[in-house]
Amino acid sequence: MRRQPAAIAVLAVLTALDMPAPEARQGSVSPEASSDASPDAKPGERRQFLTCPIVRDTRTQPCWLAEYGGQLYYLGQQSGVAGDFYPPQLGHQALVEGTVGEGRMCGGIPLTSVKVSVMRELAPACNTMLPAEDGIEAPPAVPNPPGPAPSWVKVTDPANVTLYFDFDNDFLSVHVTTALTNVARHAVDVKASRVEVAGYRAATRLTGGQTLTEREKIGAIRARKVADTLIGLGVPTAAVVVAAPDATQRADGSTTPGIGAS
Repeated sequence: MRRQPAAIAVLAVLTALDMPAPEARQGSVSPEASSDASPDAKPGERRQFLTCPIVRDTRTQPCWLAEYGGQLYYLGQQSGVAGDFYPPQLGHQALVEGTVGEGRMCGGIPLTSVKVSVMRELAPACNTMLPAEDGIEAPPAVPNPPGPAPSWVKVTDPANVTLYFDFDNDFLSVHVTTALTNVARHAVDVKASRVEVAGYRAATRLTGGQTLTEREKIGAIRARKVADTLIGLGVPTAAVVVAAPDATQRADGSTTPGIGAS
């Protein structure tokens, strides 16, 4: 029996910890209950905050830390682009989203399933570098994920893929680029008659009660970039359908709505 042309959906969303992912970072901040006071961190609690990242030197790998509410949190260590964790940058604030873990790593409380989005605006005051100290070491390196990195890509099946972006950003990580290459190959192999790309704008509710919303049009920007990438990888232009709903994905403080293209 002759195989029929298939339809493929690609969802481009912003990267987040607890799916769906966080949203574009530039956006506005709504001060609903803007207190930075934070009780002692309890394992399992969510933390979502804007801060200046801190880098600590060690005998092996530099560690990335962040301070919030009088607590120092461990985010991860400097690694290559193949890792799931992409570190922040000095000179920029960072949106940190994660779940409080147990114990201490590199002098800070670890955040698990952590997602860090580098804010686009320059912040020269974000320049803290801590020297190496006896007794404070980087934890063992985390192996690179064997398949799609969970904070960047979700593959339901070859024809249904969700891509995650940093808050207020359209940057394509190496994991997203690899996923798009696989989607394009699949679309060409099955002679897909329709490849749907939908991009979204979202918001994240910070631990202090504020809501951080991505800039307008970021959903359309992401969707267009994903679509152009697929076309550049060989998917026929006529098969690619782009959508970018205007509505902003709501945030409730425990999960962050997805953003991107589908």
